[in-house]
Amino acid sequence: MLSSLVAIPISRNVHLLYQLIRRDFSARFTGSALGLAWAVLQPLSLVVLYWFVFTFMIPRGPSAGGQYVYFLIAGLIPWIGFNEGIMRSTTAIVDNAAVVRRLAFRSELLVVVPNASAILFELIGLGLFLIFLIATGSVSRYLWLLPFAVACQFAIQVGLGWMLAALYVFFRDLTQILGFVLSIVFYLSPILYPATGRFEKFFVWNPLTPLLGLFRSAMLGSALPPPASIVFLVVVAVLAFIGGLSFFRRAQPTIADLI
Repeated sequence: MLSSLVAIPISRNVHLLYQLIRRDFSARFTGSALGLAWAVLQPLSLVVLYWFVFTFMIPRGPSAGGQYVYFLIAGLIPWIGFNEGIMRSTTAIVDNAAVVRRLAFRSELLVVVPNASAILFELIGLGLFLIFLIATGSVSRYLWLLPFAVACQFAIQVGLGWMLAALYVFFRDLTQILGFVLSIVFYLSPILYPATGRFEKFFVWNPLTPLLGLFRSAMLGSALPPPASIVFLVVVAVLAFIGGLSFFRRAQPTIADLI
């Protein structure tokens, strides 16, 4: 059963998935004067904005401000990709109801697409941030961990996306609830501040804590998360991926009748 479960449609529909991701990625900039150039300009403006604000405008001192803004950007860029992927994948099936009803193909792909698109934007932002770090003479010895961190994030996003997309078909108030829940998760994750202090125990059980730790190790060369937390992250990623796909496939027979 496990082999049939993990044999997801991506392997059998690579070309279709590629076309769907390409269309989704390009559709954001259709009609704009600069077109795909915004894929670079948007994350670049974000990096420059936070660097300027926390280096020059907030009175933390040049050294402290620079260190904090690096910490912030290395955690904020993955969070933006995570938040976008979760929110967009939740409505992916309902937004493409006509396609699901009329065409015979794996509807799981519709959930993969917004997550893959969000990861692509995230990688552009991380790439620009990495170029900035290299230009300032900061090259992390843990840069090789970046693909591993992205893979864990993608597995969690897609797994949760499959589950949420199926639930949204039955419960349309989910997006409002999810927006509130993600706001809580944002502040219970080490994005704006490190996972220390009296609320540290809440961070320990958040898989985003070791995930963002891996991103910061890969980008900034900070200390690696404890091995136990990395194992915890991998277990959560695998369970989310397999569990989300299993949940979606169980709900799939009734989805087309309800959308």
